[in-house]
Amino acid sequence: NVKPTFTVHINTALAHDLVVTLSNNATVTIKAGETSAPYTHEAQGDDVYKDAGEIELGIKSAVDVDGRAFENLQLGDAASVKVTDTTDDVVAKLTATPSVTEGGTITYTITLTNKDGLPIDKHSALTFTLSDGTTVITVPANSTSGFTTVAAPDNVYVGTNDAVIKSIATVDGADVGKFENLVLDKTPVSTAVTDEPGSGTPGAGNEGDLVKVTITADQVSVAENVKPTFTVHINTALAHDLVVTLSNNATVTIKAGETSAPYTHDAQGDDVYKDAGEIELGVKSAADIDGRAFENLQLGDAASVKVTDTTDDVVAKLTATPSVTEGGAITYTITLTNKDGLPIDKHSALTFTLSDGTTVITVPANSTIGFTTVAAPDNVYVGTNDAVIKSIASVDGADVGKFENLVLDKTPVSTAVTDEPGSGTPGAGNEGDLVKVTITADQVSVAENVKPTFTVHINTALAHDLVVTLSNNSVVTIKAGETSAPYTHEAQGDDVYKDAGEIELGVKSAADIDGRAFENLQLGDAASVKVTDTTDDVIAKLTATPSVTEGGEITYTVTLTNKDGLPIDNHAPLYFTLSDGKTVITVPANSTTGFTTVTAPDNVYVGSNDAVVKSIANVSGADAWKFENLVLDKTPVSTTVTDEPGSGTPGTGNEGDVVKVTITADQISVAENVKPTFTVHINTALAHDLVVTLSNNAVVVIEAGKTSSEPYTHDAQGDDVYKDAGEIELGIKSAVDVDGRAFENLQLGDAASVKVTDTTDDVVAKLTATPSVSEGGEITYTITLTNKDGLPIDNHAPLYFTLSDGKTVITVAANSTTGFATVTAPDNVYVGTNDAVVKSIANVSGADAWKFENLVLDKTPVSTAVTDEPGSGTPGTGNEGDLVKVTITADQVSVAENVKPTFTVHINNALAHDLVVTLSNNATVTIKAGETSAPYTHEAQGDDVYKDAGEIELGIKSAVDVDGRAFENLQLGDAASVKVTDTTDDVVAKLTATPSVTEGGAITYTITLTNKDGLPIDKHSALTFTLSDGTTVITVPANSTTGFTTVTAPDNVYTGANDPVIKSIASVDGADVGKFENLVLDKTPVSTAVTDEPGTPGNEGDLVKVTITADQVSVAENVKPT
Repeated sequence: NVKPTFTVHINTALAHDLVVTLSNNATVTIKAGETSAPYTHEAQGDDVYKDAGEIELGIKSAVDVDGRAFENLQLGDAASVKVTDTTDDVVAKLTATPSVTEGGTITYTITLTNKDGLPIDKHSALTFTLSDGTTVITVPANSTSGFTTVAAPDNVYVGTNDAVIKSIATVDGADVGKFENLVLDKTPVSTAVTDEPGSGTPGAGNEGDLVKVTITADQVSVAENVKPTFTVHINTALAHDLVVTLSNNATVTIKAGETSAPYTHDAQGDDVYKDAGEIELGVKSAADIDGRAFENLQLGDAASVKVTDTTDDVVAKLTATPSVTEGGAITYTITLTNKDGLPIDKHSALTFTLSDGTTVITVPANSTIGFTTVAAPDNVYVGTNDAVIKSIASVDGADVGKFENLVLDKTPVSTAVTDEPGSGTPGAGNEGDLVKVTITADQVSVAENVKPTFTVHINTALAHDLVVTLSNNSVVTIKAGETSAPYTHEAQGDDVYKDAGEIELGVKSAADIDGRAFENLQLGDAASVKVTDTTDDVIAKLTATPSVTEGGEITYTVTLTNKDGLPIDNHAPLYFTLSDGKTVITVPANSTTGFTTVTAPDNVYVGSNDAVVKSIANVSGADAWKFENLVLDKTPVSTTVTDEPGSGTPGTGNEGDVVKVTITADQISVAENVKPTFTVHINTALAHDLVVTLSNNAVVVIEAGKTSSEPYTHDAQGDDVYKDAGEIELGIKSAVDVDGRAFENLQLGDAASVKVTDTTDDVVAKLTATPSVSEGGEITYTITLTNKDGLPIDNHAPLYFTLSDGKTVITVAANSTTGFATVTAPDNVYVGTNDAVVKSIANVSGADAWKFENLVLDKTPVSTAVTDEPGSGTPGTGNEGDLVKVTITADQVSVAENVKPTFTVHINNALAHDLVVTLSNNATVTIKAGETSAPYTHEAQGDDVYKDAGEIELGIKSAVDVDGRAFENLQLGDAASVKVTDTTDDVVAKLTATPSVTEGGAITYTITLTNKDGLPIDKHSALTFTLSDGTTVITVPANSTTGFTTVTAPDNVYTGANDPVIKSIASVDGADVGKFENLVLDKTPVSTAVTDEPGTPGNEGDLVKVTITADQVSVAENVKPT
């Protein structure tokens, strides 16, 4: 906006005015006597844009005012003036809607103005970014205003909201650098946001802004000694810290502006026992740190982490007394230890059996040590003994399986056994090893004509023969390695008397065959054998008077004889009682005969009497039992009794002879399938048969001359399979003489009874099953009850048979003999032969299970073959095989680029073998047998400075059984993916410059790109940085971190100090500017001092030379040269 001035010079003052015509046709007159004249040029013109340039002005002609021609007129070169821009500010001002409701629309407007009203109409579109870094307003090309709308905050709190305050932060655009000075008015603008309250109870139809606090476990499972971590999330970042109280009363703070916070839970704790479990952690409460109430607060469900066992060995080690004396006590100790010192105090008693199979050591419940003592070997000889060596063989106990790994240290332990010599006289306080020799009889007794045998014993087998001398001087040898030897003694001898006695035999001495002396030899007491009699008969025979009158005297004589004529002369008196029970005959001491007299009977009938018949009934006397066998010849002897009639009415004050009829049971008890027998008795034998009618109307006859009937057999109660013991009772209804004779005095005895016991009749429960089914088919299991004798099985309540799998139950209905149940056969996922299904009867229950005499469970296993059900068609396409579906899921929706994402590989059903899954990146993951998932950690995408958010996708390439088994129907699920978000890594562009140059020298400007973490900056296209002068441009080449340019320092024609050259980075352009996560322009100005260029003499200063040239080489004299 300044008019430049020029001076036209002449090298010498003229005598006339010189009229100089300039190149713009303006004229300047150099007055006579002067050497110069000034000229003011029009100003280029003021505006708001950078349009610095140059005004060039030359000399077109110079003529003498009077028209005189010069001899040598020369016109110098044109002169030029640099035209610099004035700085006309264009102010960009932000305005905004003054007030909106929560969530309403705020309009932000940028207006461009110049205080002098200069036009602002020659620029491309300008993009203004506000202080929030996200709001962008575009002022269109050649326009002075632009606007955008933004939703007002809609916070989660009840009460007044903070105003929304924004200001202009930056501006971008191709023509930003075109303005002389584009001023960003960064005065903040404020929009009041009025509260929009929630309505209703929080969480129940509430329109308030939802604040949802949830918790997730960062791992599916952890080992018991690892602290699991959880993450507490909020659905939206808050303006204040949120204090979350967890279900274990721990607190976690989610910082303002963040959406999650980590929490590390205490580890369950490492131990030696199997105690895998689960840690569950929920959200108890959540509160704003400043106490603000939320419009609508919701707390999510608890999260859980499976806790798996580590395997901590508990080593059971055996120690023993290192040395004992012969026969001393060896103490064996079991000690339980864990190398990490973990407690071993939560187990029941453990019983350790040592390698000898007999020594048992118990470690008490919750203890780590147990011991027992064992007597050391104690041999009978003097000399070195073998060491006693034992080791742990096995362990038992309810909690053996409770340990994660109970290791039996089977290292043998050895105890030296030192010799213990005998001292003192053998048998008298001797500490030596006892060798005791005893004798026993091999029979309690022998007959007097039989040789008894004895056995000589030693308390321990010896290494040499032992020669034993008996008390009768006989010699017996006990062979080496044996503990006994037999000996036969002479017999006592035969006779007719009981002269049983005793043969006694003792041990006189015992000597080692090689003459070795024993430490402590003891001889046992003598042994004895009872000597029993042989049986040599002495027959006692009865004779009687052949006939007497009723009531007369009958003489009875007993005579003793031996068929072999052995003497009968060594006995005390003998008393023979006859069959009437009253008559006693005495045979005097050492005699063979004796007699007595008896009054003849007075019989029970009217009329002729029966003869008196007697026989020997029994014998008594001090020596009655002295005989080996005193045989009573019970042949009856008969005496005819002539009749002497009775008197009075039979049975009424009757003096007649009593006839008493009784009944007895022949057994105390019988089995239910056995017929009991009874015997009917009479008190005296009759001359006629007696017909007895029993209480069940059966008839029994006691034959004449007998006192009892043949046994009467009653019907059996009856055999069955049930427990029904009872009693059979039978009495006498009447008794009559077979000929009708009336008895003088007839009496009938009481009834007799027999207990009836159960037999044991087996009922066998047998299991049968379908012999063969296809995979997944139905197997029918049938229980059948049978009795080998075909007895009925029809009187019982329902019976419940449980099979060996513990689950299958078959019901045999009440009073039935069969029952069945159906079970689905296994249906595995593999192609090939299946294991047979084998079951047997395990047990039975039911109210009448115990009613049977013997319910036998036939536990013979039954087997059902399971034929394979092959898949048909291509797996997954109409396939009937069992589906094995392997899928993959991402454990996170997204991860930062520097975080390793984790995935989980799943299977729809746990398998019996490990499954090896190959992922799409060729990594392999193994799902263990019995499990349904396995984790996989993928490599992180990697941290860098560029915007390269993306996605990591991972699929399943294949899945194979670890043993190579083919699946009937294998299906692989779709790939899973995780979004990868950028971190924000600043790349700082910093400007440096040559610190000092001479006027007109070269200033080098360098842009350097750096990242504080040293991340590579090598994947970008060329970046063009424009400096604050609007003209200097520095290019950082593609994939490079530096770029430079050189600029000529100002070089004026004047002497004196120069202003420094100050520049800063104004803007950056390039196809990849937006590729950086955050390209920060360090706008710190850099300054270059410009030193003056000295003048004459030998002038290096800037030449100002005015010259003139002739426009023609020559002109005619009448032509005005120019």
